[in-house]
Amino acid sequence: MGLDRRQEDNEELELELVREVVLARRRLDSIVLAALTFGAELLDHSSECATAMRATQILEEHAVDEHDVARDPRGALREDMARDRERAQRIGMVREPGGPESEGDRRRRKQSALLREVRADLLEVVRRCRSFSFDRVAFADGIAEGLCAATDKLVIGADMETYRAWQRGMVLKISEEPMPGGPPRAMATVDAGPGRGPLIVEWDSCERRLALVARMARAGVSPVVICDRLLADLSVSSPLRYSVR
Repeated sequence: MGLDRRQEDNEELELELVREVVLARRRLDSIVLAALTFGAELLDHSSECATAMRATQILEEHAVDEHDVARDPRGALREDMARDRERAQRIGMVREPGGPESEGDRRRRKQSALLREVRADLLEVVRRCRSFSFDRVAFADGIAEGLCAATDKLVIGADMETYRAWQRGMVLKISEEPMPGGPPRAMATVDAGPGRGPLIVEWDSCERRLALVARMARAGVSPVVICDRLLADLSVSSPLRYSVR
């Protein structure tokens, strides 16, 4: 009887631990999603009252159903783990099981990770430079320095031949290429210039971002505007699906 009782107590403690872990994960997800939703529409609100009311509404929409977790903690954990795997596959952090990773897949995975890193670096530069907002010269110099560092990282992941095609050519068409286990990739058909046929290249790439920065710099656009434009571009991986990175 004593052994049975201890086993029941251990199972109860295990269930309680699983329940607390799932609730903590879901609450964190809920807060992040609510913050992203609220931030995306913050400028649309015209008054403090409207802003507060919308914030309350968003928090309610993203509230965690604790009763659902309490009914079946292990089932809730399995559901969350499956969702996390699907998310990771969708954004290219992991590949589908059942076959070796191709050279193209490996390059795309590394480039996607590099683009996320560059975006995070630029966001940190902007955050750090806000302390210089009273000094426009210092602010612009800080942004320019951070933009140069970000551009250097883009060069590391870029193929120069593809970069030159983006510089020379114009986009003739954008299409989607199906990908197993994830969203389709956006592909651009680029006119590579006189004497050369159209070139099909990936839209979500280091090369296109480098060409974008180079064109704006040649046009005399300020580093602050270039940084803002590059950040916006890095946050969206497809012009067709508008998928946020």
